[in-house]
This record gives sequence, C-alpha cells and structure tokens, in this order.
Amino acid sequence: MPRAGNEVFREFLSKYGGRQVAIATHNRADTDGIASAFALSRALPGSVICTDEEMNEGAKLLAEKLGIHAVPLASLDKKGFVGLVVVDTSAYTLIPNAKGWKLLCVIDHHRPEGRDMQGEFEIIDPESPSASEIVANLVPAQVVERKEAFALSVGIIADAARFKSARAGTFDTLARLMKVCGAEYRELLEIAEPDPKPEAKIAMLTAMKRVEFVYAGGYLIATTEVGSNESDAASLIADAADVCFVAKWKDAEGETRISARARKSVAIPLNKVMAEVAGELGGAGGGHAKAAGAALKAHTDESLKTCVEVFISMAEKG
Repeated sequence: MPRAGNEVFREFLSKYGGRQVAIATHNRADTDGIASAFALSRALPGSVICTDEEMNEGAKLLAEKLGIHAVPLASLDKKGFVGLVVVDTSAYTLIPNAKGWKLLCVIDHHRPEGRDMQGEFEIIDPESPSASEIVANLVPAQVVERKEAFALSVGIIADAARFKSARAGTFDTLARLMKVCGAEYRELLEIAEPDPKPEAKIAMLTAMKRVEFVYAGGYLIATTEVGSNESDAASLIADAADVCFVAKWKDAEGETRISARARKSVAIPLNKVMAEVAGELGGAGGGHAKAAGAALKAHTDESLKTCVEVFISMAEKG
C-alpha cells in the first residue's frame, strides 16, 4: 500500500530540508506551478525557484504582487545544488532542462499518461484538482503565512477552473488558506483569472475565425490553430463545442503543442486521447480528463487530424 503523501514529505524534509535545492515547475509556468514552488521554497530555506520560458499572465501577476523571484533552470549550475524538486509536472517534455538533474522529489496532480520522471521521493495525486492543494496540505503550517496562503489560494482557484474539478477537501483547504491570507475571493480571482491583454484577445478571436468542426461519436469536435495563447483559446472555444483541440507550432523545438479542453459531460478522457496521439506521432501527452495537452513531433495539420481521429475512435468504442 502506498505511503501517505505527508509521510513521504516529512521523510524528504528530514533528508534534504537543510540543503541547497532547486525547485522547478513546468515551462511557461502558470499560477498553480508558481504558487506551489513558492510555498515549497518556504519549507526549504535557501532553495531557488526555477522555470524556463515566460510565465503566463496570472503567474506573472502573482510573482509581481508577492515578490516571487524565479530564474531559468538552464541558468543554474547543478554542482551548486544537491538536486531538484519538481512540482506540477512529472514529464520531461514540459521541463526538458530537468534532464541530467538528480530528482529529489516529484509532486504532481496530473494523470500518469506521458509521465517519465522518477524522483527519490514522489507524491502523485491525480485526483487533486491542483498541485497547490497538494502542497497546501504537505508543508508545515508554520511556514504558510499570509503570502504563501494567498499564492496557494490563487493556484487552487486557477487550476480548479472555478471548482469544476473540485472535491470536498478543495473547499476546506481554500477556506483555511483564505483565513490565513485575509483576502476576499474577488481579489484572488483577479489573479487566478486575469483579464486578457489586447494581444491575447486578438489571438483568441483569430483562433475562433479559423475554427473547423465536425459532429461525430455524439460530440461536436472543434479544431483550430493559433500563434499564441493556445490554452486560453481552447477554453473559450470549448464553451461552445463539446471538445476542442488547439494547435500551436513551436519552430525552435520543431513540434506542435496541443491544448485540449472538453465540457464536463464528455465521457472520453482527454489525457488518454493525448497520450495515444503522442504514441502515434511521437512526443508526449497527458493532463486531466477535461483539460490536457501534448507536444507532438508532427506539424499542426497532422496533429489536429490525429487528435480528432483518436477521439472519435474512443467515442465510438464507448
């Protein structure tokens, strides 16, 4: 029987709590990843928070408000650290610069599809709506002061998609954190779901102009291609379609990034769709049943076509 996460974390702190570690979250960090890394850093004095690529808008707002400093993982000298803690992902595809590091601890809430990281200590809870909820219940209460509680509250709200994926404990944890930070829900929501900038609005509207859709397997399936803000576009289009796959070509990496979203009534788990697509095209895919993603070794047209084909195949099989 697997050990409880708190027991694993206590053992991890006992071994590495006083040593120099790096804490990394996935590329293009979101509020959940940054909030989790920030709270963990308070339990690990002297640690460094890392993320590669520019953070998303919510994460940037959170970092500015709380004075969270993050550096590129690629800029660190491994010799200066005993190892790496990874939070809010367990796939090298989403944090390729973690390769070559000693993985001390992996904390994640995503489904196992696409997972290829193995840490000395592992705390994986696919039923948790966010990494922030996991971390909030792991770190010692004495280190969760106002700033940490504010950050974790924002992370929970952002990744729970206004509680569409929440469980009973989510509300208990959030209520406890809100009492500590003294913030109103409205204030937290301003960072968890920030108003998009004009360029993001343009990207999303452009994505909508390019939408193609098909009705198959009992679902309305939409696809489109964007130059940026693929996850925002996918969430927007999924409010109208049952399922949406949004593609963005990454020229530097030579791969297509897919953001997939589905309504709560959709029975086909998108994390399994993304994993199967990655198996066919090369790359990695995973995430949650209603929100998932992939990095694929194929161009956008082929990637979107395969996403639709795999989804329809799964839907027709029931």
